[in-house]
Amino acid sequence: MEVGNKPGVTKSKQWIRIGKNKELLDTPGVLWPKFDSEKIALNLAFTGTIKDDILEKTEIAYRLLKTLYGKYKINIQERYKISDIEIKQIEENSNYIYELMKIIARKRGAIISGANIDDEKVSRIILEDFRNCKLGKITLEEP
Repeated sequence: MEVGNKPGVTKSKQWIRIGKNKELLDTPGVLWPKFDSEKIALNLAFTGTIKDDILEKTEIAYRLLKTLYGKYKINIQERYKISDIEIKQIEENSNYIYELMKIIARKRGAIISGANIDDEKVSRIILEDFRNCKLGKITLEEP
């Protein structure tokens, strides 16, 4: 029986005796509330409002970069010291966001054996930089 004070730990309903005549019903927490808009859900995930340990961190970091790339490409280039030439090279690739993640990984030392990138580490770097405002002043929603 596994319980915890965070969503995603309790997997099913379980009764726990806490006294002679008292029992506690532990139920699964809310993992991913239903939102009318996927954009709203993603924005909450980007900011860390939805806990990272119940989401796929690499997917969230990828979607964040994709969201920011159009309007905040300069912020990304400046933070990770990515040249215009490097940007031009990856933009020719259909999977340019993942190529961008690979560049960031190399520049930030998120490398594992065989010169492969550590997806988890680079994702954590990107999300922490965004959440700590190291990518500059960014808004995810406009009035």
